[in-house]
Amino acid sequence: MPKDKTADCYVGLISKLNRIENQINKMHKGISELKLKLSEELDPDEEICVDAIESDLALLESIEDMCLTALLDREPEGDA
Repeated sequence: MPKDKTADCYVGLISKLNRIENQINKMHKGISELKLKLSEELDPDEEICVDAIESDLALLESIEDMCLTALLDREPEGDA
């Protein structure tokens, strides 16, 4: 493979990796904001309901799985 094609291939791969990294960073920021918002809503005098916490955790895991699946299921773009 000529050096020009190899360089173009690497540039394309780096570009795609940068986009993936940006998406991951956006998801991380969103999760951090969500955690902060949830922690601000905690009231120390409020009774803790274990079922509600388990439900919220299940929802969070489900959202995480959907996000990761969406990233992994994306079709490759270009020739890479």
